[in-house]
Amino acid sequence: MAEQAARGAVLAMRGVSKTFGGVKALDDVSFTVRPGEVHCLAGENGSGKSTVIKIANGVYTADPGASIEIAGQSVAAPTPGLARRLGIAVIWQDLALFPEMTVAENIGFEALLGARPKPVARRRMRETAARVLARLGVALDPDAPLRSLPIAKRQIVAIARALVGEARLIFMDEPTASLTQAETDHLLEIVRSLSASGVAVVFV
Repeated sequence: MAEQAARGAVLAMRGVSKTFGGVKALDDVSFTVRPGEVHCLAGENGSGKSTVIKIANGVYTADPGASIEIAGQSVAAPTPGLARRLGIAVIWQDLALFPEMTVAENIGFEALLGARPKPVARRRMRETAARVLARLGVALDPDAPLRSLPIAKRQIVAIARALVGEARLIFMDEPTASLTQAETDHLLEIVRSLSASGVAVVFV
């Protein structure tokens, strides 16, 4: 029955536990997310929400006995690189962006790594950023410095970066904490658009 439930899932975690120095942070957690679904992972501080995310994206390794599947692939102990390649993205509350870089550079900076010639890579990066922002229905200047943007726009840049990485599931860590009601409504519109395109979202 559990195998049937996991079929077609973006992420399926079964029997996941995690112990830190004798303290049980997670105890037999099972969690399944399918394409286009939107969920909320709720709980008090210290309840293990971040631990679930960090096991899903390969930062932590679950205790022995866990079963983890990402995009149909069994990965008992995913690495961050493998989880990312299989479509798991995390947007932490601090966003992990680069204020000194432009919008386009933040969205597609990986295209510049080791690229030759640089001018061609930069043009493609800018085109990619413009395309993904258009997909989100957002009018943002790819050449604008990130530091000039309010937090709500920076979140959109982080979402766009996840989409460039072909994310199938995006965990969003307290995304509305610093937003106005209007900004929250706009973010939810974007999430509905992601869901309609098959990208799953989990609010934490």
